[in-house]
Amino acid sequence: MPALLLIATCLVAILDWLTVWRRWRRLGYIAKPLTIILLFAWLVFRTSLRGPTAWFGIGLLFSLAGDVFLILPPRFFMAGLASFSLVHLAYFIGFNSPFPGEGYLGALGLVIAIGGTAFFVMRRITAAQISRGLGKLVRPTLFYAFLISLMLLSALWTLFRPDWSTGNALLVSLGALLFYSSDLTNAWIRFVNPVQSGRVVVMVTYHLGQLLLMVAVVLNSSLWSTV
Repeated sequence: MPALLLIATCLVAILDWLTVWRRWRRLGYIAKPLTIILLFAWLVFRTSLRGPTAWFGIGLLFSLAGDVFLILPPRFFMAGLASFSLVHLAYFIGFNSPFPGEGYLGALGLVIAIGGTAFFVMRRITAAQISRGLGKLVRPTLFYAFLISLMLLSALWTLFRPDWSTGNALLVSLGALLFYSSDLTNAWIRFVNPVQSGRVVVMVTYHLGQLLLMVAVVLNSSLWSTV
């Protein structure tokens, strides 16, 4: 059953990418949320949401809410942004339950790298928002960027932690990077400049990021003590 759920998740995700590429909007209304529903079901079957995995399950539920809000008319954009802010907060808590006691030196380097990248990109995005008369979105956007950067930092920190195997840490780091890239690309397309096939890139990186994150969490869950 779990294997079938994961296969179904991948197939529906691919279908959603196709709906974005071919602009089959009505089918996309089904495929996009169904991908996360199936991924959540797989996580439940594999882990029963024990210990830190519960936070990743909560994050997927907020992802589902965010996907639905962003399918709806533009007036629901802030609800979608709030939902995905809670996604990254839940993942941040999950990565840090229990709080890691090692790897601070490596984490310092990561903070500098992530902070520098976020500063450059967000400066362009917020400038574009202001120039388009969307100044009221600047603070929520910056807060969201802060949360997703914390999530990415926490994922990359696993590379220096003994409670994560090297393979699983690499997998979860790649997943977080893809998720991070998806959100930055989405914001760039929405507020700065269109990108060729940008919507497809956003969905592919989003789904692959979520998949890799959850697969790594499941594989590594046996190394965590129950909290």
